[in-house]
Amino acid sequence: MYAGNKRKKLWKEEKERLLKMTLEDRRKEYLREHVPLKDIPTWMEEMKSKNQSDDENPKEALQVKKSLSEKVSLYRGDITLLEVDAIVNAGK
Repeated sequence: MYAGNKRKKLWKEEKERLLKMTLEDRRKEYLREHVPLKDIPTWMEEMKSKNQSDDENPKEALQVKKSLSEKVSLYRGDITLLEVDAIVNAGK
């Protein structure tokens, strides 16, 4: 077996092993602290919080497309600690 094929097989085995684990079992294998998705506010939640603290008119500020703003989150910090399925990191 070629080295590349062996690595591919090992990767597939590891993927299957991880998919069979519960979330709690996977968390036991983490080497560092993590940031769960529930702790990251969506864009909509962030805007509502800002509006309440600024005493602005929430209707004007919340005119962004709701479906997108309820799904997207902005995060500043170490993205390798995020417990999420995908990360979009736009670089300049």
